[in-house]
Amino acid sequence: MSTADPSELPDPFGLADLRSATLRAWRASPTRFAEDSSSENDLVTVGYRDRLITELAANAADAAAAAGVPGRLTIWADDGGLHVANTGAPVTVAGAQSLLALRVSAKTSDDAGPGKVGRFGVGFTATAAVADRVEVRSTTGSFAFDRADTARAVRAAGLDPDTVDRAPLLRLAWPIEVGPARDHDTEIVLVPSAGGDTDVLASAALDQAPDLLLELEALAEVRVGDTVVGIRRDRGAGGTSRIGVTTDSPHGVHTRTWLEATRSGTRWLVEIGADGPVIAHLSTLRAPTPTDIELSLPALCITDLALTPDRRHLHPDADIETAAVGYADLVAALVAPWRPLLIPVPARAHNRDDASLIAGVLGELRTHAWLPAVAGTDLAPERAVVLPDLTAGLADVLAPLMGDLAHPDVSERRDLARLRSVGVREIGLADLAERLAGIDRPPTWWHDLYAALSPLVTTAIDAEELGALPVPRSDGRTNIGARGLFVTDRIDRPISWIPTVTPQARHPLLERLGAEALSVEQALADPALAALIDTVDDDEAAELADEVFALLAADPDATVPDALSGLLVPDSDGELRNVDELLLADSPLASVLVDDAPFGTVDPDLEKRVGAEVLRRLGAGWGFLTLVDDLPVAPDHDLPDEEEWWDAQPDAPETLAAVRDLDLVDERRWPRALTLLATDDTTAPLLADRDGYTAWWLRRHAVVDGHRLGWYRAPSDTAVEGVRDPLDHPHADALGAALGGIAVESAHDAETMLANLGDRDRTITPGVAVAVYASVVAAVRAGTVSLADIAVPQRIRAVSGEAVERALVVDRPWLVQVLDAREMVLAGLPVETDAAETLAEILDLPTAGDELDAVVRDPGEAVTAGDVEPVLYAAQWGREPSGGEVRLHDELWIRLRRNGVDDDVRVDLWVDGRGITHLQRRFRS
Repeated sequence: MSTADPSELPDPFGLADLRSATLRAWRASPTRFAEDSSSENDLVTVGYRDRLITELAANAADAAAAAGVPGRLTIWADDGGLHVANTGAPVTVAGAQSLLALRVSAKTSDDAGPGKVGRFGVGFTATAAVADRVEVRSTTGSFAFDRADTARAVRAAGLDPDTVDRAPLLRLAWPIEVGPARDHDTEIVLVPSAGGDTDVLASAALDQAPDLLLELEALAEVRVGDTVVGIRRDRGAGGTSRIGVTTDSPHGVHTRTWLEATRSGTRWLVEIGADGPVIAHLSTLRAPTPTDIELSLPALCITDLALTPDRRHLHPDADIETAAVGYADLVAALVAPWRPLLIPVPARAHNRDDASLIAGVLGELRTHAWLPAVAGTDLAPERAVVLPDLTAGLADVLAPLMGDLAHPDVSERRDLARLRSVGVREIGLADLAERLAGIDRPPTWWHDLYAALSPLVTTAIDAEELGALPVPRSDGRTNIGARGLFVTDRIDRPISWIPTVTPQARHPLLERLGAEALSVEQALADPALAALIDTVDDDEAAELADEVFALLAADPDATVPDALSGLLVPDSDGELRNVDELLLADSPLASVLVDDAPFGTVDPDLEKRVGAEVLRRLGAGWGFLTLVDDLPVAPDHDLPDEEEWWDAQPDAPETLAAVRDLDLVDERRWPRALTLLATDDTTAPLLADRDGYTAWWLRRHAVVDGHRLGWYRAPSDTAVEGVRDPLDHPHADALGAALGGIAVESAHDAETMLANLGDRDRTITPGVAVAVYASVVAAVRAGTVSLADIAVPQRIRAVSGEAVERALVVDRPWLVQVLDAREMVLAGLPVETDAAETLAEILDLPTAGDELDAVVRDPGEAVTAGDVEPVLYAAQWGREPSGGEVRLHDELWIRLRRNGVDDDVRVDLWVDGRGITHLQRRFRS
């Protein structure tokens, strides 16, 4: 502080005259003195409280702007007080005079411009809040304000300074001889009031430095002690800038980055962090320095709106909504995913001004283009739609069609409420399906669409919303919705009888939306195809056939329904015929059929084009053809002698599987035909079913060496060895079910077997003979064969194995004891009277019971059925004694009368005419 007499110092600002004028005014009106004191106190305690650094920085910014240089502000504290120095225009006479006046500024409207902040010229009053002495040191001159000097001057002027709380600080000034700090144009030195702490003020200045640089564009650097805070503005297009505020302190270097948009006097800023914008949940309106108007907008607003003199509130004439201008520019400058974060929420407004500014911002956002679209441009939200959770893949597909669709980066559900507040219309899957109606795109495009939509369809409700999604069909038409359509992996062409999805568009999503998976086998078995085959005209036959050929080629293992054998295809003469009426070239079947068989030959070009295997599966002749009917209701399958076979069945068959066209085989070619049947995987199983139509027909009608197959037996069949001759054929055993067996199926068969039994040239074992006689008896008793239709054989096969002309049919088992094997015939085992009587009638022979007359010679000893001998009898013969009465004999003799001659014969058992069982004693107690 200078000790020179102020009156002796230069006075470039005319401070002495200003002091004299002020003191005269106070002396003339002591009330004026009190008013000036009160006014300053009001500004200090109300209007400019807590704004010291802000106001001094604002003055520094104005000085830099006036000089057109980057402003530097340097703040430090020492024993002399708090020093605030700046570069820029030095203090002028008018400036000094405004500092000595209340509410009178040296600045005019002409001074307004970029970087200019001060307006009323009273911000300097903030110094009086912390200091009792303020020195203004400038390159144009220096002066000091001192509260104690003012009190002395007031008293010297004849006024009592004690009439006010305290003398005003900033109404009187005195020249001083100290200049500003080196490299600075102006320096303010604040000597604190009692209890003041300059270190606290310096620390507060450091805290405010980054914001001051943002708010005061003319400032480029703020230095507080050994810390330097600098700012760098990189101007971009459209009024946007990228700002870096760097703090270089002993603790290191730290930079904060801001994005700024400027338009019509308003600047909008948002800090950019590593993870996105740093949302300002609570800030104040700045004009350009902070006011007391709290804001909830996510960005900072720095505007040039008119304020009240204390710079804390808006001037009544100011319209805060006009400050919304440029907000859309700030949002558009952000990376797309961050943009919705800057949409303010009206419900969070803190006050009326905040609510008004939010309304203005929402209006600004609603009508300006900043919302990224899938087409690569920005849209005004009021003209955009958003599909929640839109994926990048779906966006790529839809971009050429939906220029109004918001980009996936701004389509997350968390942002929907904000987007709706600025006019974006939300659409769902149902809306999307509706907008796609009528779109003409290639099938591959639709496949890409379905693939992109698939992740969004997670529930049944989602699938229902896409019920009207267009789906391209194989026939070139478009289906509305997937329901009613079919999809298949193997079919790559249209199917005229089934609506299918074109293969290039197929995607698993369509099945979730209602399309049904279709196999080739299902397509071939569809009743519509059978109906179409029955009704197709000649002009459409070729196209239908090609469709069927393609299906068969797609799945070589698919079962082919019999109905497809009626498919019309060209023969070698170019005429259309059912495929089952044609034979393939070089068909083995052709070599066994009669010369006038009603078959044509497949067109050679067709066979070459589609392949013999495909035509064979449809029914074209190569080997024998078959038909299968799982639920036959009548013998209406056009099989030869089908009705006869049907009538021979005890019950209607559940399934009819048969070889066709057997009646067309040339009788001379049956051996070759049988080889075809036995070696074909399709027909061979039908030969093994003895009761099935195929084996049944072959036994009766197929002729080999002059005999029907039923005349023969399989070489491995010993049950009728000697009675039937073995078939001489390489596949004879495989044909066994189609050959004769032990069962008798007709009168002719019965006659043949009886005649062979009586053939002396045949060697037939007694067991075979008994079994065959039993089979003939069973056929007669079952009604299969009528007794009247069987001719009586000349000879019969006795139990001895010899062919004899006369014999007795044994009708009671005990009679075997008294007959010779050469004179006995058995109708089966065990001996049953009814069977014996039937055989006797067939062979025109007497029964043994009719021919023999026998009586038991001795009465024997009567015993009960529970005695040991009856029990042993039952164990041996497997039945209880006849009649229940039993007599025991030490030796059992019967007297047999035959042809008038009596003979006594010893036997083991006998049943007499009264039904009494006689047993020879075997167990003696």
